Amino acid sequence: MFYCENGLAGWSSYLTLLILEATDGRVASMRVAWLVCVGGLVNGMPATAGTAEALPAVAQNGSGPLSNPVGTTRSSSLPQVVSGLDLEVASALIGLGDLYLDGKVAMADGNRALNYYRALSDKGRSSSVYAMISPVDLIGRTANVPANPQAAEGLYHEAADKGSPDAYLRLGNLYRDGRAVAADPKKAFFYYRSAADAGSDEGKLRVAEMMVRGQGTARDIAGGLGMAERLGEAGNGDAFVLLGDLYRPGDDSQVAKDAAKSVSYYRSAARLGSNTGKFRLGEMTALGLGTAKDVKGGVAIISDAVAKSKDTSGLVLLGYLYSRTDGGVIAIDLPVAYGYFKRAAELGDETGILRAGEMLSRGQGTARDGARGRDMVRRLADKGNTFALISLGDLLSDGTAGPADLRAAADAYERAAELGRSDALLRLGDLFSLNALFAPDHVRAFDYYRRAASAGEFAGALRVGEMTVLGQGTAKNVEAGLRMISELAGSGNRDALVLLGDFFSTESRGAVAADPAKAFGFYRQAADLGSVMGTLRAGVMLARGRGTAQDVAGGRALLRKLADAGNPFALVALGDLASDGSAGPLDGPAAVADYEKAVALGRNDALVRLGDLYRQGAAVPVDAARAFGYYSRAMASGDGTGKLRVGEMMARGEGTTQDIAAGLALLTEVGQAGDQYAYVLIGDLRSTGAAGPVDGQAAVAAYEKAVAGGLSDALLRLGDLYRDGRGVPADGKRAAEYYLKAVDMGSFAQSAQQPNTPN
Repeated sequence: MFYCENGLAGWSSYLTLLILEATDGRVASMRVAWLVCVGGLVNGMPATAGTAEALPAVAQNGSGPLSNPVGTTRSSSLPQVVSGLDLEVASALIGLGDLYLDGKVAMADGNRALNYYRALSDKGRSSSVYAMISPVDLIGRTANVPANPQAAEGLYHEAADKGSPDAYLRLGNLYRDGRAVAADPKKAFFYYRSAADAGSDEGKLRVAEMMVRGQGTARDIAGGLGMAERLGEAGNGDAFVLLGDLYRPGDDSQVAKDAAKSVSYYRSAARLGSNTGKFRLGEMTALGLGTAKDVKGGVAIISDAVAKSKDTSGLVLLGYLYSRTDGGVIAIDLPVAYGYFKRAAELGDETGILRAGEMLSRGQGTARDGARGRDMVRRLADKGNTFALISLGDLLSDGTAGPADLRAAADAYERAAELGRSDALLRLGDLFSLNALFAPDHVRAFDYYRRAASAGEFAGALRVGEMTVLGQGTAKNVEAGLRMISELAGSGNRDALVLLGDFFSTESRGAVAADPAKAFGFYRQAADLGSVMGTLRAGVMLARGRGTAQDVAGGRALLRKLADAGNPFALVALGDLASDGSAGPLDGPAAVADYEKAVALGRNDALVRLGDLYRQGAAVPVDAARAFGYYSRAMASGDGTGKLRVGEMMARGEGTTQDIAAGLALLTEVGQAGDQYAYVLIGDLRSTGAAGPVDGQAAVAAYEKAVAGGLSDALLRLGDLYRDGRGVPADGKRAAEYYLKAVDMGSFAQSAQQPNTPN
């Protein structure tokens, strides 16, 4: 230790004190001191301390010196001479940035680590010094620390300035994903190209993909494919995975789709040892895309790769295969799907934790435990995981996943938006305009949609156009709103075509005159572009002969194709067609079968339809007890209409033992939750004697609550009550006043019967 004691005394002491402060451990300090000595001996020169430039502390709110303005003014290529020490310090800074981004480092510990690495950056240091310690060794990981994406971004920039290709990749990912900053494809391409220029194969791969897709740069399909081909031929399995993705049917690139070619590329990737290639190959085999369908064989390929690699993403894929409703052909099995997500979660996979938590909250594939499921998602959200924040907001605003907490949901979405998730702005707009449990605030909703549109969200632009047509939250301008939507539709946006179809399919609150033929045309265009919702709407209209010549077989065929792929909306639509007589003779057994399949796929409202089927008895024999059973299952799943029906039947003693008090209590709960039709039912029960002696005053009070909630049909009920003198003194004048109010409030023929539509 002679050299250490004499030539490196000051530097060794500084590092020893620093490491002791950060880790409170003697082993670490001894390791550091020894490595410093080795560094000096190996290079044949004393490693004098020099003067380290002080690094400013990171501000608590993520602003400050590390949150440098992002732009393309920084260097886009490696320095002329890059020392090993520079690259290793850069690697350490990237590691520290990752800890900030994932919410795994406390601010004080992070600053100590930054000072340590800045000291190492002194050009007089030995290049072997870098080997001494990593960020995690130095400061450990801290649980439940708020993520600081701005600090992470600043560290990535600093590492990029030191010449690290990996730092350029991190920056490209940030701007591609929009996780910490607003998504910006041009900047993402700039940083990926910088990584590629520095020799990074992954950078070249990302550049190739963006060239093919025309993201952040002019589209160059041939150039991008050629670049990926060369990487694959050089042994890069990920390049073959990318090529397989680009040729796969359903991918949004403009490469001519060829499922067989896609499988061939995945097989090449698998031969090179790529787990992702194996997973994709197994998926295509199970689905029968580009190769003979072999569900067991495909699942076996994925399972074998998981067993050999312990790669939890394979478990997540298996979970998706057994729960997907977007065109998969493996029989949906939610318990099996939950089992895979749960296994991934137990191994620490964040996507597994997220999906398992969601399914647990909603009772999909397992017994419902809303509190535990939400807690799983909340723990991820507390670490700054933006996907978890979005999911938490969804769960908190969904009454079927436990008690709704809309304020907390809004807070979760706001945090996600602050971290760069522009789709969170869409959720906020929906929360304040579409959630039945929230009093609509259209001005606030419009502002969120406008901000989402400004961030590049097409759905935000669509909602801005829609609200402009309807005059919600902004001045009404039908022509301008339709023009906004039509421009998006003209560019091939399928959702815009569906929205135009929705506007013309029925009278749109006085804004657009109904034109079923025009609506069908828009839906058909969307369907031709691959829109599931467009296909669904077109299939229903075709089967019913609305806006087009009736073609029951053709309409059913469109819907059946979606249903066979596991789409629960199509199953509900088929059940409706079989049970309402609009597309041929009633077929109760077929309706029951389709509704039951939809229930298995999570459409709990299909339980209500099944209950209605057996309660009304048009397509199947009346079976009140069976109807009550379906309604009870719907209520248990959190469905408000199921609860409504159970309350009514309990109060009447229909299909179950009569319990007037319990039934009325359930109806009151539904009314308080926002469904004003519950008060109409209470009024009916009180005024007809179906739930004990006639109580006119109680009926009037219930109907008045329904009127306050906007149901004009309750005014008709009140008029009838005073006209006939049921439970109240007959009063023709008062009855007439209620009837006139009903006319002023809306259509006199409006029914309070809740619609039974599939979407």
